[in-house]
Amino acid sequence: MAPGSAQAARRGVCLAIVALAVAWLLPRPAYAERWTRQYINSLPDSAFAVVETTPDGKKLRHLPHHDRSGGVDVPHLRNAMSRLSQVKWADPQHAAMAREHLERHLRELRTPSSGTESGRH
Repeated sequence: MAPGSAQAARRGVCLAIVALAVAWLLPRPAYAERWTRQYINSLPDSAFAVVETTPDGKKLRHLPHHDRSGGVDVPHLRNAMSRLSQVKWADPQHAAMAREHLERHLRELRTPSSGTESGRH
């Protein structure tokens, strides 16, 4: 492994740990409804952290965290953060894009004056 790639890997692990810690600091609802496969399949692409397209044209939608109305669902956002390292990415660069997308939601949720009270993005 090249020296730069080892440093990048360590940085990625550190960022994942920080993201998990921040996710656990968010207020937790008393009840989080489990999303069925049918519900997830009915969500628009914008409900996912990243949507990839394979060379053969298959769409891969990763880490759902917006509900049908477009609002951020905090328990599913927390779950998406915890599953980042488990995703099998078609393009590994999409992992960083997904992490940034999810972390932006976390920052916005911790800052109510951000002007995004609805949680839609």
